[in-house]
Amino acid sequence: MKRVCFITTLRHNIGDDFVREGILHLLGPVVGKMQVSCVHKHLPLTARPLGRVLRSTGLDRGLAAVQRELPRRLFGRIDEILPLSSRTDSVLGCDVLVQSGAPVYWSHAGNECQENEWWGPLLERRWIPSSAGKVLLNLAAGTCQTWGSDGSEFVGRRDMLDYVRRFHDLAALTTVRDRLGMHVLSLAGRSAELVPCTSLFAVDRLAIASERGDHVVLNYRRPTVRDTFGVRVDADAWERRFVTFATRLASTTPCVMVCHDRGELAAARRLLPGVRRFHSPHHADYLRVYARARWGIVNRVHAGFALASLGKPAAIVGVDSRARMGPLVGLESVYVDAADERWLADTARRLAADDGQFAATIAALKRDAAARYEILLRGAIENGSR
Repeated sequence: MKRVCFITTLRHNIGDDFVREGILHLLGPVVGKMQVSCVHKHLPLTARPLGRVLRSTGLDRGLAAVQRELPRRLFGRIDEILPLSSRTDSVLGCDVLVQSGAPVYWSHAGNECQENEWWGPLLERRWIPSSAGKVLLNLAAGTCQTWGSDGSEFVGRRDMLDYVRRFHDLAALTTVRDRLGMHVLSLAGRSAELVPCTSLFAVDRLAIASERGDHVVLNYRRPTVRDTFGVRVDADAWERRFVTFATRLASTTPCVMVCHDRGELAAARRLLPGVRRFHSPHHADYLRVYARARWGIVNRVHAGFALASLGKPAAIVGVDSRARMGPLVGLESVYVDAADERWLADTARRLAADDGQFAATIAALKRDAAARYEILLRGAIENGSR
């Protein structure tokens, strides 16, 4: 039985849960039975037995949030002081280590990818010294840049490009989920397979099937300067446009405001009190709601991908480069300031008029992507284990 460890988040971001479930589905035919463990990437201390206790009590989420308010790498320093044991450490004890579908290439003022909190403690300290005969998979890697980024932020940055090269060269397989990520790799003199995000296969892992749609999914997240990496957007204008659109739509069509976190839930209560809301601590519950949808317009990228995975047409209103992975699976993605009243109305009419063509298209795309993943994963596992 292979021991597979995921670098991911838990009870932190619904999209990360979808990505991880999709990878487990894709690994199944290649690896067979697995003993799975997870390390909260924002709290690498969770690779230790103490971390597993923290996860079981839910304290890991709180500590990961607290870490953002403390001096950077504080918990990393604690981890460095404590001894390591291959018998009890999730990374040291695994056969396959998976970077589980997240932005791994980014460059913002004061926040750059090579300075992330998990690379040093998990890769440099644990994985590299003990990786002989083991396999590192960097799956569904992506970017997290401003919407219009052309990758020029990486040009001439030796420190970032060295990290990109080192990560690529350590991995038995790298797959990328957006074209900007491919370009960043090319700037570092490397390449990878461009394959749709593994989150498409979460529904297959959880055996959740598409059902006849009885509601429209709406998802609203107010953009902040932090979300846009300093680029100014008119958040008030987007709020007004969305509320006007949602109010009109809900007056004639059953709608559900799907809220991926408590902030979105509070906003939905305040802005659209008359529209049905959905929020849950369990990621599978979201997929069941998406399974009963007709179509959706969403701010969350993985809300769009979840709908798509079930054959439901959707459009993503985004603020950064993550949303630009939508067209790879046939989802329209538009910058938030461009999502005006006319765009919302026209998009709603187009999505509502879909006669099942999108479902047929995405089913074929998923079959092709699954076949590509199986070939790539089988080669990586077999060659990397030698």
